[in-house]
Amino acid sequence: MADKNSSPDKQTSNLDLKEITQIVDLMAKNDITFFQLERQDASIQLRRGHDLDALKDLLGKLPAPQPQVIYGGGAPVNPAPPSPAPAPAPAPGPTPSPAPSATSGPTINSPMVGTFYRSSAPGEKAFINIGDAIDANTTVCIIEAMKVMNEIKAETSGVIARILVEDGKPVQYGQALFELK
Repeated sequence: MADKNSSPDKQTSNLDLKEITQIVDLMAKNDITFFQLERQDASIQLRRGHDLDALKDLLGKLPAPQPQVIYGGGAPVNPAPPSPAPAPAPAPGPTPSPAPSATSGPTINSPMVGTFYRSSAPGEKAFINIGDAIDANTTVCIIEAMKVMNEIKAETSGVIARILVEDGKPVQYGQALFELK
């Protein structure tokens, strides 16, 4: 593909739309989220899905909530003086309904922010249930993010002890989805 007659100071790209489309197709088929190609005549970077590093950086830059003094009847309800800036708190987000407060075993955590689904389509059989033995390649759920359905693999082995998120509910990055025995 490289043009041997092009000079190094001349910026010409020999990547055409067909080649870029082929790269994107290969990324989708092989579940690749980042691709970078640099040649003398071209440079390209492609990303699929969420850029988790950018999301983490953005969450770290959010301002911490400030204490509020609420006045009622002329007297402050919280007369404590403002303290130095507290450590940044995670962004408020929806909390799953019946989530246990603590897990006793290892967990499978969400690799992204999105909507949790236990099956591939409404009314279909769930990928896994309590008591199912899983291995690292077992698909445990789908997380929809930006209208893209992402199959989530267990990446570990064990037996499902508890399902910690309700089907169709939003999940946060790093949130425990399943507890293992």
